[in-house]
Amino acid sequence: MDQTATTDHSTDAFGAALRRAAPWIGVLMLLVLLAGAFILETHREVTDPGDSDAIAFVTGAHLMVSDPEQLYSAAAQEHVEAQLLHLPPADHFLNPYPNIAVGALLLSPLGHLDLRPATEIAVLVSTLLFVAALLLALRLLAPVASPAMRYAIAIATVFCLPAVGAIFQWDSLMTVAALGSALLAERRRFGLAGLVLATLILKPQVLWLVVPALIAARSWRYLGGLLLGSVAWMTVSLIITGPRSLIALVQLVFGNYPGQSESSVGLPSLISTVTGSGLVGFIAAGCLGVLAGGVLLWRRDLVQGQPVAAVAIGLVLSLLCSPHVTPEDLMLCALPIAVVARRRPRLALAEALAISACVVVQLGLQAGAQHLEPLVLVAVATTIVLAARPRATSSAPRRASKPPLCAGGAGAMST
Repeated sequence: MDQTATTDHSTDAFGAALRRAAPWIGVLMLLVLLAGAFILETHREVTDPGDSDAIAFVTGAHLMVSDPEQLYSAAAQEHVEAQLLHLPPADHFLNPYPNIAVGALLLSPLGHLDLRPATEIAVLVSTLLFVAALLLALRLLAPVASPAMRYAIAIATVFCLPAVGAIFQWDSLMTVAALGSALLAERRRFGLAGLVLATLILKPQVLWLVVPALIAARSWRYLGGLLLGSVAWMTVSLIITGPRSLIALVQLVFGNYPGQSESSVGLPSLISTVTGSGLVGFIAAGCLGVLAGGVLLWRRDLVQGQPVAAVAIGLVLSLLCSPHVTPEDLMLCALPIAVVARRRPRLALAEALAISACVVVQLGLQAGAQHLEPLVLVAVATTIVLAARPRATSSAPRRASKPPLCAGGAGAMST
């Protein structure tokens, strides 16, 4: 073999090796980018917990330990926050704890600690939950043939930039619950899957349209488990804080969040920006929810017999139509995008990357113009419907030389 032939052979071998390694190089670059953002946010929250949701959650934990009946009292929360931040109470700082009392009960071990050590422990637990969500996402994405594609989609959704913008939040726990619920449902353990999914009642605004979606899918055991689990969470909360706590919670929410509706990521936020009224955004959310629920029931054939796809589209529509959905809640798109990935992995990866791209693009936009997330949510909802549709089958006989295609995809998720 002459020198030229040897050189050409080496070049071809190097090029082939580079092509094989290129997808994994891309996955590694994505991991480094998102993991870097995760580490930076972790450091920020630990060193300055007063400028994160940590102050609200640790305040709720302290009130759960000291006086649960005052959990939703704005004055009581202000007093505890002032103590944790070493500020005079007259400053009236309030980052409210707005979740059901069982959430504060889960956080109650932090109620015996000062703000910074409590935040350090909570951030460590949240980190473990992020890792657990990544592993569950990979399990759910097992039908995706390409390992590099599988890892890229899982990393891009679980560690998306909105999610790593708030480490100490409920979203990592809720994403673990949503993905675990889907895996249980695939094993036809629908009742238990519904009980696990009820964990999302910690933020009811991300869950509410899952109910009509499961009705449309006619998955009664899944729906029954979800409703039973949600009632259990709410009942325990009322027992802890007293029967009047629900009214106090509603007053706390409506006293603080309509003014923040423009910073939400759903369609009501866009409506609030256009009209200049947070109240209009709340009203629009109710109207959008009724419309979305009606469409789900009208076109129930799209998800009937496919409960996991129904949950996925219910989650996306809840994020799209709710009046107060924070950017980190987009981490819950890990389940909907996994449903899309089983039929169209490249499209799913593009949607996962688009969630993070929204953050980057909107850095240069004014606050009132930062409303790209609804476009991504609409795209995800649309592609879930397309992925859930059964594949068209030809009546013509197949040629013997061509083996039948694998039937994976959304069909693998049906009841």
